[in-house]
Parts: sequence; C-alpha cells; structure tokens
Amino acid sequence: MGRRPPAPPWDLFCARLVRTCSGSVRVAAPSNAQGAVAQAWLEPVRHADVAHARALCQEYGVTLALAGCTGSALCERATLWVTPLTYGATFSPVIEQAGLWRVDAGCTIAQVQETGVFEGLALAPELTLAQWFAGVCAPHQRVSLEAARIVERAEVLLADGTLEVLGPFGANAQTPLRSLALQRLVPKLFELASSEAAQRCAHASSWPALFRLDALFACATQEPNLAQLLFGHQGRLGWVQTLWLRRLDTLPAQGHTGCVLPDLQLLASQLDQELKHLLDPLGVFGVDAHAKGLESDS
Repeated sequence: MGRRPPAPPWDLFCARLVRTCSGSVRVAAPSNAQGAVAQAWLEPVRHADVAHARALCQEYGVTLALAGCTGSALCERATLWVTPLTYGATFSPVIEQAGLWRVDAGCTIAQVQETGVFEGLALAPELTLAQWFAGVCAPHQRVSLEAARIVERAEVLLADGTLEVLGPFGANAQTPLRSLALQRLVPKLFELASSEAAQRCAHASSWPALFRLDALFACATQEPNLAQLLFGHQGRLGWVQTLWLRRLDTLPAQGHTGCVLPDLQLLASQLDQELKHLLDPLGVFGVDAHAKGLESDS
C-alpha cells in the first residue's frame, strides 16, 4: 500500500486555523475558474485568534485582509478575510485626559455615538472603527489628514507579530515605543518622510499617496504621529485593535478624488511601496500582484 500524499499547503493552513482559533472559520469551495485564488473567512472572538491567524498567514504565504477592504484582494494570492473583533467590543473615556476616548476597533459608529467624535460626519452606523480607520468607507478617495487628527493613538498588531501602541512622536509624546524592532524602524520612517520624493509630494495641492507619510511632518500646530501614518491604509500596514479618539472642534473633510499629475503619482506610488516594505516586508497584509504565495490549486 502506497504512502498517502501530503496535504496541499492551503488545506494544512485551513486545518491549523480551525484548530488554533476559537472564532468561526469558513473556507470557500475550490474553484477552477481562471485567476481564482483560495479564500477563507475568520470571525475572531478574541485577540489571540488574530495573532494566531497572522502567524499562520506569514508561515504559509497567505494574505491577511481586513473584511470590507478591496485593495488586498488585487493580488494573486490566497487570502484570509478577517472581520474586526466585535465580540465584547467596548469604549470608555480616558479619565486622565478630558475629551479622549479609548475605543475597541470592533465597535461600530452607532455604538460610539455618545462620544460625539463622529458628530456631523456621514458614516454608515454599522461601520466598525477598524474599517473607518482603514478607509473602507472611501476606498477610491485619498483620505484627509484632517480626519486623521481624530485619532491620537492606535494599538496595532504589526506584520512581525509585534503589538505596539503608536501615537504622537515628539517632545510631548507620552507613549514610548515598547518594541526594539519598532525603535529601530522609526528613524527609517522619518528618513523616508524627509526624502526628496516625499517633499515633492508634500508641495502638491493635496497629498497624492495612499499611505499618510505626511503624518510624520512636524508643523506649528501638530506633532508627528505614528498612528495617523496608518490612517486610510486599507488594511495593508497592520491590524488595528484599539483606537484613542478625540472630538475635534471643527468638522474635518473626509477625503477628495482630485486629479494627480502622472509624474507625481509615480512618486507617490514609489513612496507607498517603500513604506509598505518597511512595515510589512513579507507582505503579510497583502502584496503586489506580481508577488506569489499559495495559489488556489496548492
């Protein structure tokens, strides 16, 4: 009797996902359609579910994508769609800082209505804070950095498995970076922000890139903020677990769809690629179309 052939990597990935995660896992039926990729969905019930999923995605070359985002689906790679953790999601005021709220990213806009943070903004009530922060509500718009000012800090699971609180990075910063990996990375982020390409983009009428590298520009009224760097990132730079939000005195603009000159768009795309490589070099949260991981016939 011959030895049983080894299971395909995708099947192994899904089996381990089911074993290690307490939340529900759904796997799409195999498809023979041209260009079809393997897909699965995870509804976590604890933060550890997402941490396990991230580790498995890194091991098997699967994209971990935020449910509701479209950008991560553009690559020819197996994808695990993860919904924000809504189970037990809560919010509370930060006693030490008036007007500041700590909000689990799985809370919906409707849940946090009493905070007044989103008063006057036209947002779907069922939208989670994770999806709002990722820019799901405006995937074809370049998000406004004014809207990002609502976010003071963010607790983020990074591509290497590091859980870090990102926030203001300047003389008045109150949240020091805990991980050595991020401490080493931050100078590279600021180096990219001071590059000629970034400075050319900064002089445009509006920021032309997807990722908000301009959040690292210091100005008279605002310190650089590492959390705002991820605002509108379409789920491609990390997994957001918690947000610290502040109500603004004036209603922020939500985004724009203005035309960007071709040469400037090329610079913006290059900046996005370099920033993506710094924060997610293995493409855990999505890769370009030419990069390959597990295929649908794996």
